[in-house]
Amino acid sequence: MKNVISKTTVSLVGLLLATGPAAAHNLDAVMEGLDSSTLGKVEFATSCTEDAHDNFQVGLLLLHHMMYRQSAQVFSVAAETDPECAMAQWGIAMTKFHPLWPGGPTPEETAAGQSAAAKLSEMEAGSDREAAYIDAVRAFYAGGDVGFRGRLAAWAAKQREIDDAYPDDLDAKALDALAQLTMAPRGPDAVPELRAVGKRMDALRVTAPYHPAGYHYALHAYDHPALAEMALEAARGYEAIAPEVPHALHMPSHIFTRLGLWEESAAWNARSAAAVLDQVGGGVLADHYPHAIDYAVYAHLQVGNVAQAAALLAELEEHPGIENTFGSAYATAAAAARIPLETDNWEKAAKLPTDLNPAITWVRYPQAIAMRWFARGVGAARSGDAAAAQQALDELVVLKGKMEEMQAQYWLALLDSQTKSIEAWIEFLDGNSERALNLMRQAAETEDKIGKAPVTPGHILPARELLGDLLFEIGDIAAARVAYETALEHSPNRRRSLTGLTAASRR
Repeated sequence: MKNVISKTTVSLVGLLLATGPAAAHNLDAVMEGLDSSTLGKVEFATSCTEDAHDNFQVGLLLLHHMMYRQSAQVFSVAAETDPECAMAQWGIAMTKFHPLWPGGPTPEETAAGQSAAAKLSEMEAGSDREAAYIDAVRAFYAGGDVGFRGRLAAWAAKQREIDDAYPDDLDAKALDALAQLTMAPRGPDAVPELRAVGKRMDALRVTAPYHPAGYHYALHAYDHPALAEMALEAARGYEAIAPEVPHALHMPSHIFTRLGLWEESAAWNARSAAAVLDQVGGGVLADHYPHAIDYAVYAHLQVGNVAQAAALLAELEEHPGIENTFGSAYATAAAAARIPLETDNWEKAAKLPTDLNPAITWVRYPQAIAMRWFARGVGAARSGDAAAAQQALDELVVLKGKMEEMQAQYWLALLDSQTKSIEAWIEFLDGNSERALNLMRQAAETEDKIGKAPVTPGHILPARELLGDLLFEIGDIAAARVAYETALEHSPNRRRSLTGLTAASRR
C-alpha cells in the first residue's frame, strides 16, 4: 500500500532539505541553476511515496510557471522515485502540450505526451480526485484524427469538471482558469472571458499569495489592451515568489508592453534572458531566451534605442544552440525584422536574409517564416521595388498552403492582413490610391479583430499604423491622424505611431 501524503506546502529549498542527499542530487541535476531559488508554494495531495510526492510538487510549481522542460524532468524524477506514482506521469503528459503557447507541440513532444498517457491507462490512480486529473489529460491525447484545438477543448471541459467537483482544490481552480484562457476568443470579443479569468486569479492570490498561477495566469488574462491596467499589481508582484525563474521574470513585460512602459519591459526581459543563460543545460538555450530578446528588442526600439536593440539581436545570433520550438522560431525570425521596419529602413527590410537559424526545423513553422517574407515584401514595396514585393507575395502563398494544412487559423488571418498590406503598397506604387486604401483598411480591420498572440510583443509592423502611413502619403492628413490614434489605442506609446501622429498634427 502506498504512503498517502497529506497536503503540504513546498518551496524548492524546503524540498532539498526534505528529500535527502540522493534525491536532492537527482533533482539538482535537472533543475539547471534553479536549485537555490524559490518557486512559490502549492498544496496538492497525492498518493505517491513521500519522496516522489515532494518531487511532484516541484514539477507542479514549474508547470504553473510554464517552465515545461524543467517541469517534465522533475516529474520524471518523481516517476523514477516511485514507478507507481500515476500523478508523475500525469505531470509529464501535461508538460508536452503547453496550452497557451502558439504553434502547438512538436512531434517529439506529442510522442512523449502520448507515451505518458499510455502509461496512465495502465496505472491505478490513488484517489478519485487523482483519477479525474488523469482523465482530463488523457482526454487531450485521445483520438487519432482530432486537431490541436479539438484536443484543447476536450482537456478544458474535463478541467472544468474537476473544478466543479473539488471546489476547495486550488490547482483545480488554477488549471480551470488556464483552460478557460485557452478556449477564449481572440481580439475584442475575448474581454469578458479574460476579465473573468483575471478576477478568479486575483482571488486566488488572496487565498494563496505564493501560488504561481495567481500571478502567471492573471498576467495572461489581462494581456489585452482593454484590461492591462488591471494587471500591474500581479506584474510587479510575481518576482517576489519566483525571483530566478526565466518565464516569471519575462511575464510582467506582457503588461508593460500593453501599457507602453518600455523601460520596465526592457529591464525585466534582460533579467529573464540572463536567468536563461545562467541555467543552460545540455548546451541548448531554452526558448525563453529568444522570446525575452524579442520583447526587449521591441521595447528598446520604442524609445529610439536602436543601438541597444541591435546589440541584443547580435547577442541572440551568437547563440546558435537554441531550443527547436515555435517560440524560438518566431522570435529569431521577427526580432531581426523589427529593426529596419521600426526605423523606416525599407531597403534594408527588403534585403533581410532568407537563411534562418539552422537549429530550427523551419518546415514545422511556416507562420514564423511568414514574418520574414512579410517584412521583405513591405520593405520592397515601400522602397519602390514592385518585383521583389511580388516575390514576397509568391512566397507567402506557398506558406499559406502549409498553414492551411496545419489548420493554423489565427496565423492564416494574420497572413491575410499581411498579404493585403503588401498588395496595398504595390497598388500605391502603381498609382491606384483608392485600391490601395481599400486593401489597407481591410488589413487593419482583420488585424485589429484577431489581436496579437502572446508569442509576440506586437505585430512587427501594425496594419493600422501602415494605414496611417498610406493616408499620409496620399495626403488625407485628417484620416491619417485618426489611424495613428487608433493604432495607439491598441499599442500605447508606439514610437512610429506617435511620430506619425505628430507629423499629421503639424499639417
